[in-house]
Order: sequence, then structure tokens, then C-alpha cells
Amino acid sequence: MRRSILAVRIQGLLLAAIGAACVLSCNITRAADVPAAQPENAATAGSPPAPQAAADTGGLAEVVVTGQRAAIRRAQDIKLNAVGVVDAVSAEEAGKFPDQNVADALQRVPGVAVDRSGGESSQITVRGLGPDFVNVVLNGRTLATDAKDRAFQFDVLPSELISTAEVHKTSSADLEEGGIGGTVNIITARPLDSKGFHAAGSLAGVNDSINHAFSGKTTPKASLLLGDSNEDGTFGWLVSGMYYKREDQKQSVQTYGWDTNQNEPQLPAVHNFAVPISLELGVSQETRTRQGVSGAIDWRPLDKLEVTLDAMGSNYRVGYVYSGFGLYGNPADYQSLTVDPNGTALSFTRSNTGNLSNDYVMESNPRNSYNLQGGLNVAYAFTDSTKLDWDTALSSAWNKDGADGYFAVVGTPNYGVNPVWTNNGSDSMASYSNRVSSTNLSDLRVHCCTLGGQSPDAEDRIQENRLHLSTRFDGDGLSKLDFGLEYTNRDKRQFNVQTPNNMLCTEYCGYVGSVPASAIGAYVFNAGSVVNGVSPGSPTQWIAYNPYAYFNYLTTPAAYNQLKNPAAFAALLAANGGFTPREDLTSFSEIEEKTRSAYVKADFAGHVFDKHWVLDVGLRYSRTDTISNAFYDPLLAVMPNPNIATNNIPTYGAPSPISARGGYGEWLPSTNFKLNLRDNLIFRLALSKTESRPDLSNLSAATTYGFEPNDQTVRTGNANLKPFTSNNLDSGLEWYLDSLSYVAVDGFYKKVSNFNTLITTQTTVLGLPFLLTEPVNLNTATIGGEEFTFNYQFTRLPKPFDGLGTSMNYTHVTSNTSINPAVLATTGQFAVPGIGDSGNVSGYYEEGPLQLRLAYNWRGAYLSSIAGNAGQPTTNKAYGQLDFSGSYRIRPNLSLFLTATNLLRETIFQYQVYPNRPSYAEADGGTITFGIRGSL
Repeated sequence: MRRSILAVRIQGLLLAAIGAACVLSCNITRAADVPAAQPENAATAGSPPAPQAAADTGGLAEVVVTGQRAAIRRAQDIKLNAVGVVDAVSAEEAGKFPDQNVADALQRVPGVAVDRSGGESSQITVRGLGPDFVNVVLNGRTLATDAKDRAFQFDVLPSELISTAEVHKTSSADLEEGGIGGTVNIITARPLDSKGFHAAGSLAGVNDSINHAFSGKTTPKASLLLGDSNEDGTFGWLVSGMYYKREDQKQSVQTYGWDTNQNEPQLPAVHNFAVPISLELGVSQETRTRQGVSGAIDWRPLDKLEVTLDAMGSNYRVGYVYSGFGLYGNPADYQSLTVDPNGTALSFTRSNTGNLSNDYVMESNPRNSYNLQGGLNVAYAFTDSTKLDWDTALSSAWNKDGADGYFAVVGTPNYGVNPVWTNNGSDSMASYSNRVSSTNLSDLRVHCCTLGGQSPDAEDRIQENRLHLSTRFDGDGLSKLDFGLEYTNRDKRQFNVQTPNNMLCTEYCGYVGSVPASAIGAYVFNAGSVVNGVSPGSPTQWIAYNPYAYFNYLTTPAAYNQLKNPAAFAALLAANGGFTPREDLTSFSEIEEKTRSAYVKADFAGHVFDKHWVLDVGLRYSRTDTISNAFYDPLLAVMPNPNIATNNIPTYGAPSPISARGGYGEWLPSTNFKLNLRDNLIFRLALSKTESRPDLSNLSAATTYGFEPNDQTVRTGNANLKPFTSNNLDSGLEWYLDSLSYVAVDGFYKKVSNFNTLITTQTTVLGLPFLLTEPVNLNTATIGGEEFTFNYQFTRLPKPFDGLGTSMNYTHVTSNTSINPAVLATTGQFAVPGIGDSGNVSGYYEEGPLQLRLAYNWRGAYLSSIAGNAGQPTTNKAYGQLDFSGSYRIRPNLSLFLTATNLLRETIFQYQVYPNRPSYAEADGGTITFGIRGSL
């Protein structure tokens, strides 16, 4: 029933839009309409056809298209000429995207929403389907990623190295499978796009501030592009490079989730209550450095032979130092508790026995990501209409800074006081009062620590080979045939580098010894207004220290002689060669995927009642074989930790390699239809079946354990998971007012099957109760919605107001699994994360030497995880960000520019199940960039 209602709703919306647009278009007199988009002909497979110049509105002087208007026009031409539903963003000129990275640019596309952290975007969601459902290619070739899963990390890609980013929302047989949400094709500039020698460059300063005051360190940003081509257009080269550095401060408050269904004997009047696991305030000092280089060669040694060579490399480093103040929860310690009708804690009082400690956390989790891709394409034209091309590419990505991380905690027990926790409501994080001082340097106790990565080292390597044959035909009817064979070999591996079995936590956890402040360089840290005061009453000062001095102190007799068995610990240190991080074989996982694909696609074109139409019909078959490799450490014993009651101590046997295999094949039909109802009014309809491969982490053969006494867990993967599959229906109507203005409405419907669902059951290990979690293919969901886009250039206004323009879009997404988080938490039902509305509105002005743009990007509330921290559904609140960019041309080829982000100082906010169970808040401030740009 829900499906039929949604389908009728989309159908009705589109029919109404068609009728309204027909009436409007029939009543507008135009001297020259936008010409009908022609079928793809000479374009290389996977590339858009050459854009057509759309005529301007009748009676107006010709619009001089420059700057941001030129970028808008190129993006509009791509949409106009495509057969399927495609949206795009384009640089004003080579190397001139007004965004920090590619994801920041893509958020302007209808239906695209971004995940943010650290003041910039990192991953994208397309029409409610998250990063793992979005296929990302560079010049048509798959990009490797250093992320744990398939989700591409856009922050590694400099926007200065690209010219266009296309978002294909409907599928065709020649598009590589993998993107149920969509396929993003990032396109770099071609050497033969420009004739003769050309150059462009910029130099800027970057200033980042948590308070939007122009303060702190100003860091450099620079880019350079050089290219040349010969007179007859048979050879050209292009090279570009960039460097970007930003000093960023991120302030956060988090709970690490809410424990639910709690019952304690000392609180007999309260049952099944929910309390936060912790409360931690933190400040992250980050140095983000992005650098990249790309190059390309176009060569036509013969009239019928074309050779292109592309290479791109980027490096993104995040130096990360975190200072935090934490207060860990323990329901057995609560002396009094009040809750609301949902069982959410409103306040509680802790005992005065020191079970609650002020934890002073020092952490570093640096990132050093590399992304490389190289590709060669050789194309031979047998005739003017028949062409064969072979393409080979290699892409690699890796993160290698895991061993340089650390996590350290020093604490002060709250003896003699009764700390009081208060829930500050749905718009604020909680806080503690009646604590011992957070700045007392005279009573510090050792607690836990780990050297090494908090996230794994990751490597991803993709090799692709493709053979493609196309032939074109004249006249109406069959206009083109495409055939293709593809082979992809992907190898993804990851592992942790850390101290064995958290060696020092096993011995020191529980504040078992004291540490002199002078031995670890302890000092009072000024945190400032953490997350703009969203945790009222929390301290803005706490103790910080030198973590390496702390690690060194813990390996000295002064520290370990305070332990119950100092000789045993000294022997353990000697056996390990000191406090040294090592590769953890139990965390090792390698997924090998070999995919063979073949496709055929036919394009048709013709006229019906003098209305031009284009149709492509295709069929793709894809077969994927998977090998999952890991190491298995048999669990030999589990014993209580004598120092602390919140974590048991495991004993493992010798690791041994294990392997598992899986595989699947899918037939993927697709069709796209485009009809020109009028020269400037286009109707589209698309039907397809698409797939996305299973989550890589769920394919892993590794087994991992958790040892909290009340919640001991074991998790394993499943190499036999099948891919997500989706049956898709898309329909849309586009009315092109002129070359810079259009109105579009689109409706979409997807029925997605084989969701990877984590199933948790009770099991027994060594006679002890454990919760076993493993993935299976289980659930099906329908996802649908509507997109509305309105771009308009006010060319009819008198000068200087004819330089005004606006761009607006709104996307509504819904699903039959959009269930209230409270229902999810209590029933275990399934829902699709990421489903939510999004929208953008921007106003721009371009007249003479001046360009201005003010843009507001908004994403509505959405479920970010079905089972987040503590296994509870987690929701991101709505977030909107206002950005500014502007430039002034001081000479024909020289201009000054300024950009400013997050002008309204918005804060990222998450909660679990109910809004008054806040779980995370993050403030990032804003970034100002100012500089000079020139070209030849």
C-alpha cells in the first residue's frame, strides 16, 4: 500500500508539473528557444557529448558569459544534453572552484547532502542513500579510498585539480555498477580543451577561527596550472598542482552513547532507565594539509588514432591533538535518580567514594592519506562511425599514520563529594556539578593508555581494464550501439598498530598509582567556550600534559613499583621491548574482489508529432568473486580486572590465518527516455536495476571481542553476503528558460533489497555469556521522493541589476522504513540511515569586474545510525550553513578573491532515540580565505 501511494504521489506531481509548464511555456514568446538536445554521437563512452550553446531569451542583447555564470551554463548544458538524469557543478575556469574540496562543491547539487567534520565536508549522500551506495569515479575510472569501507573520502581531493563533477542519478549499461544512490564522475581538464599555451594560478591566505574572529595563524594556499597544445590540435599537455594548509580548532561534547534498560538494586523505585555512558568535553587542535598534482597528455599521432594519458596524486594530512575532560558513568554508583516518562535520566547523584573520577584525556589520531590514480586510453576509429578503445587504470589509496597515534588518561577520583549530573534538555548537552576541582595538579592518578592507532592503517588498490566498441548510424531509429567488457581487481586491507592487548591498561587501569605533575609536564589547559556553551556549567579549564612523558613514566620503577606485582610487569615490558606499538594480527582484514562485467547498449532517436525523442536501452551483467582473509586468535580465558570493574581481561592463543569465499552475479537492465515536448521543455523517464556491493567490514573473516562485564560481545563477518539490489523508477520535467535559467522537477522511486543487517543473538564462549553479532542479507526498503530546482538569471532587469541570479533546490526523501527512533530502539525493526530532506539557496551577482555569491546549504534531521554507540539509534539534527564568496577583477586576467564559511556559526548536534538524550555536539567555527588569482 505504501508503495502504491508513493508511486501515485510522484506520478501526480509530475503530471501537474507537466501541465503547468506546458501552459507557461506556451504563453512565453521567445525569439530563439533552447535547441533540442541531440543524441550522443561522437562522444567517447562515459563522457558527456559536447555542450550545445543555448540561445538567450528573445529581445535581449547577447549575455556575456563569464565567471560563475559560465560555470552555471556549462553545468546546465550537461544536464540538458544527457539522456538520463544528470546534475553537475563546474569550475568557473580551470583550477577555480570556490570550495575547499570536491564534496563542498557537490553539496550544491540537488539531492546531494554531505557529512561534515572539522569545518569541511568528507562524504556525500545522494537521494538519502549514504556514502557506501555512491560510486565515485575519476574520468570514468573507479577511485580507491582509505576509508574503512567503500565510502569515498572526498576531503582528500583538491577542488583545484578538477573542472567538472557530474552526478548521474539514473543508470545506464555503460556506467560501472556499484552506485544505487548514484555515480559521481569527477572530470579533470583536458590539454586540448584550450589552444596554445595557457596558465592559471592563485596565492591565498587561510585563517580559521572557532569564534569567527580574524585571529590565530594565517596559513598558505596556492595553485598553479600550466598547459600547451600545438596549432593543429594533435598534441597537448597539461599539469596542475596545489598546496593548502589550515589550522583548525574543533570543540566537542560527547556521551559515547546511552545505556538503556538499566536496573539497579539501590534504586528500587526506578526501572528500565537510560543514562549516558560518559560525559566528555574536548578540544581538538588540527593542522590540515592538502596537496595534489595532476597531469594529462592528449596525442593524435594518426587521424584515426587517439592516445590519452592521465595521472593524479593527492596527499591529505591531519595532525590531530585532542585534550579532553571526561566523567565516566556507572549506574551501580548512583545514589538517587529522576527520570521522565520515557525512562530518560533527568538527574542523578553519585556516591562520595571516588567511583567517579575526573579523567584528563590526551589523544592523537593522525591521518596521512594518499590517493593516486593513473590511466591510459587508446582509441582507434575504423571509420567515421565505428570506434574501438581500450582503457587501463590503476588506483591506490592508503593511510599510514596509525602507529603515531596515542590515547592516554590521567585521573583524579572524586573523594568526599557527591557529584550531581543534570540533563539540560534537548538543545544542550548535560553537565556535572559538585565535583572536585578540574585544575588541581597535586592529586593525579595513573589510568589507561595505548600507543598506536585508534583507527586502522588502510590500503586500497584497484586495477581496471576495459574494452569498448561503438558504432553510430545515420537517420532516425537506431543511432548507436555500444559493447563493452570490463575486469576489475580490488584488494582492500586494514589492521591496527598498537600496544599488545592494551598492555598498560591491563596493569594500570583503575587509578592504582599516583603520578607527579612534574614527571608528565602537567599544566592547566584553557579550553575556551566549549561548543559555544552547549554544556552549561561544565568547566572551561582542565589538566593537560605531555603524553610521551606520561608513557615514559609508566615504564619506570617509580610507576610500576606501585602495582601489585611489579616484577611481572617489568618482565612484560622487557618481553615486548618496552612500551612499543606493534601490528595487531587480530585486527587484520583483507578483502579481495574480482569483478567481470559485460554490457550492450543501444541508442535510438526519432520524432513523433514533430517532437524529438532519444532512448537508450542496455543490459549489463556483472560477476564478483570475493576472498576474505584474516587471522584468528582463539580466546583461552576471561578474568575480572582487579583494578577496575568496567572491563575484563582476555587471554588469547597464537594467531592462525583463516580465509572465506563468496560470490554473486547480477543482470542489470536499464533504459533512459527523453522527449522534447517543446524545444525548451524536456520530459525524462528512466527504469533500471542497480546494485551496490556489500559493506567491506561485513565481509571480513575476522572475529573481534568486547569485554565489558555486563555486555561481553563477539562479532564476525560473512563472506557470503549478496549485494544490495534496487529496482528504480525516475521521471522528470525540465523547462529551460534560457542558457542560464531553468526549472526542473524530478520524482524517484527505489525498491532496495538485501540490506546488510546485523543480527545479535545470545551465545556462550568458555562457559560465559556473550552477545554474538553477525551480518546477514535480510531487509527490503522502498525509498522515494521529489526534487525541485529553480535557477534564474535576471537578465531582463536594467543594468546593473541584470547581473543578479539565484539558484534554489529542494529534495524531499522518504522511506517505508522511516520509523520513529523510539520504535526502532524497542522493536529492533529496520530503517535506512541517511533518509532526510535537503536544500540549497544561493544568490549571486556578476557585473563587470565584480562577482559575489551567498549560499545557504541545509540538511534536515536524519537517522545516522540504526545502532550507534551502545547499540542505540542515533539521529543528526538539522544543520544549515551560510557561506560567502566574492572576487574583484583588478586587471583583465588578475583578480582578488575572498571566501568565508559557516557565517552563522552552526553546531553539529546528535541525539539517541529521544531529543533529550543528546549524544554529541561539535563546533568548528569558520574559515576565511583571501588571495589573488591570475591567468594567461
